[in-house]
Amino acid sequence: MGPTPETCSELLRPLRALMGLKQVAVQTLNQHAQTDLPYAATGLLGELVHCGESRASDLAAHRVVDASVVSRQVSQLEQAGLISRRADPQDRRVSLLRATEEGEQALARIEQHRAEWLSDALRDWDETKVRDLAELLDVAAADIRRAVLPEHQAPHADTSHLAVARPVPADDRRSAASSQKGIR
Repeated sequence: MGPTPETCSELLRPLRALMGLKQVAVQTLNQHAQTDLPYAATGLLGELVHCGESRASDLAAHRVVDASVVSRQVSQLEQAGLISRRADPQDRRVSLLRATEEGEQALARIEQHRAEWLSDALRDWDETKVRDLAELLDVAAADIRRAVLPEHQAPHADTSHLAVARPVPADDRRSAASSQKGIR
């Protein structure tokens, strides 16, 4: 049995607080990383670096956004020379996107700057607390994703190759969360 609605209501306040900080945090992270690349485009670049080649439609399905959103981000990344495209050998009408070497290096720099900023912001935390939070957020993301996108409503594109928190049986969640790669 899961938590009661009363217990979950205690979670809503800190979630609202984090959501309220999102825009200013994104701006601060971009300033600290010294990048003009939009935060969402950086996330897309991260998926391509960590997961490998993907179709734009698969990225859109995985991110649960309209294809036009991914198209705009792809355009920004392409213009910056951070990703490239090639024809999909299985369907030459479709392109496969991948991070360039420059894109991989740019992402490494951006993520390093963001990690340094976050380390400073959480300077009063110990390593165990940070790791525990990361694990809990991975598990929560998987469970919420499953609730929002149940099997019968999920996009039909194959996004299994993308690194995300995937639904995991309850007793396997703790170990799976710590072993999953993904963009944070």
